[in-house]
Amino acid sequence: MPSLMSIYNHSPIILQNLFTTLQGFKYKKRRFAAVYQAALEEFKARDYSDQAALAEYQNQRVRSLIQFAYANAPFYKEYYHNCDLDKIQGVADLECLPVLPKEIVRQNLEKMYTISDAEGLENNTSGTTGKSMRFLYRKDDVQRRLAYLDFFKLQHGFIAQKMKRASFNSSKIVPPGQKRKVFWRTNLAIRQRIYSGYHCKGENVRYYVENLNKYKPVSLDGYPSAIYEVARYILDHNIQLTFTPIAIFPTAETLLPHYRTTIEKAFHCPVRDQYASSEGAPFITECKCGRLHYCMDTGVIEFGADGEMIVTCFETHGTPLIRYQVGDRAFLSKDQSCPCGSRLPVVDRIEGRTLDYIQSPRNGKFSSIYMSLVSSDFKNSVKAMQFIQEKEDELEVRLVTDDRYSADMDKIILYKLHYSLGEEMKIHIRVVDSLEKDPSGKQRFIINRVAQGNKTAGV
Repeated sequence: MPSLMSIYNHSPIILQNLFTTLQGFKYKKRRFAAVYQAALEEFKARDYSDQAALAEYQNQRVRSLIQFAYANAPFYKEYYHNCDLDKIQGVADLECLPVLPKEIVRQNLEKMYTISDAEGLENNTSGTTGKSMRFLYRKDDVQRRLAYLDFFKLQHGFIAQKMKRASFNSSKIVPPGQKRKVFWRTNLAIRQRIYSGYHCKGENVRYYVENLNKYKPVSLDGYPSAIYEVARYILDHNIQLTFTPIAIFPTAETLLPHYRTTIEKAFHCPVRDQYASSEGAPFITECKCGRLHYCMDTGVIEFGADGEMIVTCFETHGTPLIRYQVGDRAFLSKDQSCPCGSRLPVVDRIEGRTLDYIQSPRNGKFSSIYMSLVSSDFKNSVKAMQFIQEKEDELEVRLVTDDRYSADMDKIILYKLHYSLGEEMKIHIRVVDSLEKDPSGKQRFIINRVAQGNKTAGV
């Protein structure tokens, strides 16, 4: 483990809160600077009832992005060598360009960068395919995307950094082996309390509810599976909350219908969903009337007949993504009118972010979102990863690697998995030439034969 993380893990909780806040101030300075403020004002001033103006803005951004990518990214000079880019005047002309599959992106990332490591911010996207990819983002692009996310929340009454929020995510804030039932840390820099998604299970949930009643956040955000566990505990034990949030904003995982129903009943407030991939896909956000809107001013989404989304991302200048196969699906609504007054296209539903899971005897279920984080440290040295569970207390990890992978990386995988699943879980790592596929030929990230067996037996 890095030395700084080791220091954190061996410090008392009061110091861990201090470290969390100091890191928060570092992020705040970098991510909520002048570009963020200007972008937030831009979004607040835009007339979302003017469809013609939205379309013209989108066309201008398409032209600008394509010209930028061709001039600055070696990959696009090669990829578009047979394309007449002068014909691309807007969204309607994008079909003249080839689609960009994920595998081509993974193989050519180094040639897609337009900035150096020192100039940008790095993000190792892990997805649910087990293939980690290292993206570089310009700092102004990151600020604009954060501003749009906060603009979305502002429409529901939440003012970022000024109101208290509770975030349920995959941050490893709780050291392994911690005895105290304190599964949260406070980031005073942006008035945020971070709750560990890893530990929000079983008898631990009681402590989450008790702390939320003391903290009284104005909003909750993060993994809906974790927030659902809290909501279910509240209803099962008939607990009266001492606060009522403005809204709850789930992220990363699919918001299942029973999640929404249970969460809204427990917290007496609306759940407002949003979609945006970690690579930088355009936003899809829920309005006050409960309808999803494709946010044209953040990019272009081409909706295939089967729902496949091909995305062009406006705020990805560090690693431009044009006509990118993001891997998720969404379907436009037949009824494009909305009482909220916005003329942004209405989306009927979003599919993706699968909830296959690994079962830990001690720590419960862990969805593919948690498991995908295991590969995020390896950049491109792990071509593909797959988890296969044959027994409740055993897990096999299969890796397809290249020559950059070393045996030392096994230690990182073991540490991450034991952190989530518990030290009792027996973990076997195998490097293979190819991964297992199901009878339909689909390569799945998680194969849980324990769960399949329980389902067959009627459990």
